[in-house]
Amino acid sequence: GDGVIDVEDLEWAYLEGSGDFRSDEIKALRDEADIVITNPPFSLFKEFLAWILEADKEFVIVGNQNALTYKEVFPLIKENKMWLGKGFTRNMAHFYTPYVPESKWIEQEGDHIVRVAGIQWFTNIEHGKRHEPLALMTEADNIKYSKHKEVKGVGYKTYDNYDAIEVPFTDAIPSDYGGIMGVPITFLTKYSPEQFVIVGMSANGAVPEEMKLPHYKKHNEPHLEGAKKYQRLFIRHRKAGE
Repeated sequence: GDGVIDVEDLEWAYLEGSGDFRSDEIKALRDEADIVITNPPFSLFKEFLAWILEADKEFVIVGNQNALTYKEVFPLIKENKMWLGKGFTRNMAHFYTPYVPESKWIEQEGDHIVRVAGIQWFTNIEHGKRHEPLALMTEADNIKYSKHKEVKGVGYKTYDNYDAIEVPFTDAIPSDYGGIMGVPITFLTKYSPEQFVIVGMSANGAVPEEMKLPHYKKHNEPHLEGAKKYQRLFIRHRKAGE
């Protein structure tokens, strides 16, 4: 009744159980909530995401960027039902932990603090950065001026097994190319649905049949001049009026 909203206005109680999201106690809190913001266990990310979607809630959750390649996750990205948030600096997140797991992906930062690479926010809440278009050069200008040796003076090569060109860096996407392009999955931190259409992904065979070149039998990781490349997201420019 003092006209000020502060800590004294909070209503709270201890949980009766462990806080496991699969418990009836936490499901009841989920159903009552408008927005769920949390850092779910990475090993249970797919199960947790399904749990959130089942309740049709808005959410902001932390996960490893490799989750983008899961067959349960990519369709949501492709259909613009889920996207990435603003993200962490250099895709690095810091977590407090009572132990330090032995993993090449985790770097010790200090007492009980670990720095983990490749971490993203996943959300279905709109934000302005998602609609900022990328400033890009034409194909000719990229070949002439690109800062990347893989592009400058070289150009763009077509995959052995897919009807698409390899674009090894997001800032090297040619602005005037009308076909399908393979880009790193980190492109999604720059993705604007008004500028691009997501066609598919090399992981889990999520590639349209018409993209697959019939003379090449392997259709998962893209191959370029006989060498296997990292997983790629396949995109094209959105056409006017589309």
